[in-house]
Amino acid sequence: MDFDLGKIPNKKYFSIQEVSEILDIETHTIRYWEKEFANSFSIKRIGNRRMFQQKDIINLVKVKNLLKQEKMTIKGAREKFKNDKKIDSVDFKIIKELKEILKIL
Repeated sequence: MDFDLGKIPNKKYFSIQEVSEILDIETHTIRYWEKEFANSFSIKRIGNRRMFQQKDIINLVKVKNLLKQEKMTIKGAREKFKNDKKIDSVDFKIIKELKEILKIL
């Protein structure tokens, strides 16, 4: 994965437009991936707006990598993503801890 996780600002919620800018993908693509990988995101609705969390952005980075860099189909990416999901919670905790260490340094 070539994405620099340091690009993700340290805040709780992100609008779809912010996610689009961070990941350099169109908002309609994010909405499509949200539908195709429905159980992989914990998107909150505040009012009538989608709000993403840092872990959702990390999952979108993984989806983008599978589809764009590894040239997988949606079906293949969905299967691989489902298998890799078991490790995600541990990865996210490690990433969060590393960000905190970087702040201290």
